[in-house]
Amino acid sequence: MAAKNVIVFPTDFSPRSKSAVSWVQQMAEQLKAEVHCVYVVEEPQIYATLDMGPVPIPSIEELTTSARIRLDAFVRDSIAALGLTAKAAVLVGRPSDEIVSYAGAHNAKMVIMTTHGYSGVKHLLLGSTTEAVLRHAACPVLSIRTA
Repeated sequence: MAAKNVIVFPTDFSPRSKSAVSWVQQMAEQLKAEVHCVYVVEEPQIYATLDMGPVPIPSIEELTTSARIRLDAFVRDSIAALGLTAKAAVLVGRPSDEIVSYAGAHNAKMVIMTTHGYSGVKHLLLGSTTEAVLRHAACPVLSIRTA
């Protein structure tokens, strides 16, 4: 049996991500592809400030467990509800690196993701996960600009 085509669809659970679902559906149907919806948990960072005292931060396990629950619901309600074959994966690390790595490891035919389209200072301060994926992914990346 031939390997299934794969589309990687990173989400952050925002309305922006939901707005891309129609594109995911169209491309999945055209490519006869399975959708791998991924969410990347970044390692918590501790920043020292004056007189704050101890600041509780969630563990990676807590973050991934919470993300898994949200991702499963997102896939069920937004992807599988359309009749598409879908899988969910929670990854840990730098988002662009993890998305590119996951797409490569699963021989993805395409990555579909949204972008704010920031420029200037906002882009400099916030960076662009989509831009980094565009630069480093071995497969095509469909970038959907949202407001």
